[in-house]
Amino acid sequence: MLMGDVAIKAFNYISKRLTGKNTTPSGSTYKIRKGQFFYNEKRVFPSYVQTGQNYLIEKSKRTMIAEDLAEAAKIIGK
Repeated sequence: MLMGDVAIKAFNYISKRLTGKNTTPSGSTYKIRKGQFFYNEKRVFPSYVQTGQNYLIEKSKRTMIAEDLAEAAKIIGK
């Protein structure tokens, strides 16, 4: 799980350096979070960071984070 813009950008930086391409496309997290992205045959989940003022204020972000965590848990069999 890539939790937040910094994690997504850092992972893409590493991915591009090693493979020549980004793992996740550029764009707003809410637009790319439903996509299926893979790095070395492992699923990569872009999502929101679970802290900060936006997390406390915006209920929609809490809902999206919960959905992303549930999807990841389903894939790993938990």
